[in-house]
Amino acid sequence: MKKVLKWAGIILGLLLLCLGATVLYLNHAAKSRLDKKYEVQPKTIAIPGDPASIAAGKQWADVLCRGCHGENLAGKKFFDVPEIGLICAPNITPGGAAKNYTDPDWDRALRHGVGLDGRPLLIMPSENFKYMSDEHIGQLIAYLKTVAPVEQTWEPRRTTLFANLLFQLGAFDGDLNVEKIDHTSPSHSAPERAVTAEYGKYIVRINGCRVCHGEQLNGGKLHEPDAPLGPNLTPGGSLAQWDAPGFVKAMHTGITPFGKELSAYMPWKEIDHYDDDQLQAVYAYLKSLPTLETAEIK
Repeated sequence: MKKVLKWAGIILGLLLLCLGATVLYLNHAAKSRLDKKYEVQPKTIAIPGDPASIAAGKQWADVLCRGCHGENLAGKKFFDVPEIGLICAPNITPGGAAKNYTDPDWDRALRHGVGLDGRPLLIMPSENFKYMSDEHIGQLIAYLKTVAPVEQTWEPRRTTLFANLLFQLGAFDGDLNVEKIDHTSPSHSAPERAVTAEYGKYIVRINGCRVCHGEQLNGGKLHEPDAPLGPNLTPGGSLAQWDAPGFVKAMHTGITPFGKELSAYMPWKEIDHYDDDQLQAVYAYLKSLPTLETAEIK
């Protein structure tokens, strides 16, 4: 009996040792990915200074930036859970982190997801912004350089051991956006601004609609435990019952043509800043998609 207990103790000890080694390895691997320095050569972009371009840049910022960085773009706490960690969207006004940004630094951050220190920018949707044209990125940068400076600082990001383990195991969508981007690929061009499916496709791509609605836009789920299923946006879903005016009104008001409120996860308050022509282009693109059945989300 003593021999059995002895071997049971040895086996248990070895299992605990293996578990501890695995935890240490996963934690180290996660930290290595989060702290990796990227050498990215951004593209030289012409930054316009005319009022029309700056106004266009403001619209891009209204739609793409203020949801995370706040109405005054001075940043805010994006994620603050003691068991997981703290991630703050930085102050991107000239009074914050942006005061040290050159034009290439802006491009590196926006389209490559890399900060001034060469480390990955967490949450930054550069995988989507990568598809923005040089013209539109230039407009956005031009506007950001004109916003009123705000003196606001935030704590640096921190993640717990538990968060690092979850991250390395894929609980937070696995890869960082910076890891998904081909940093050597040429920049993309934008189609002509018009009420066309082609222009609507461009808006859908840079807005990251596939994060919630799936790669084929026939349903998906955000990688958050409480997030609802993103509905099927192809003609195989409820969109088939919407007309263009109803879609545009829903994106402006957050109310569907049937009187139902859109999910709190749907960023309609940001999308509201698109004008009617842009929203009609998005509708035209969604209606042009193949009719797909709603994906089964496990």
